[in-house]
Amino acid sequence: AATAMAGGIRSDAGRFAIAAAKARTSEAAGAVARIAHQVHGAIGFTREHDLRLLTTRLWAWRDEDGSDAEWNAHLGAAVLAAGAEGLWPQITGEP
Repeated sequence: AATAMAGGIRSDAGRFAIAAAKARTSEAAGAVARIAHQVHGAIGFTREHDLRLLTTRLWAWRDEDGSDAEWNAHLGAAVLAAGAEGLWPQITGEP
């Protein structure tokens, strides 16, 4: 977020930072939901437990504005377009 705001959301560094954040948080959402259901012995899939509501919202959020696969593809394309010399500046957000 700091990289996105420092260079501007519409800058290359800002778009790269946003894509990386969305890809990672989408991946983490799946892992968090899976662990939560394991901890609760899968009772979260029943109507009686509120975990079901939280999980379905988390899954819906994860797929909004593109899946993690789409954002990872965007990141891969940006890295390939930048080439070997452009990778580190993209990661750090510095020229």
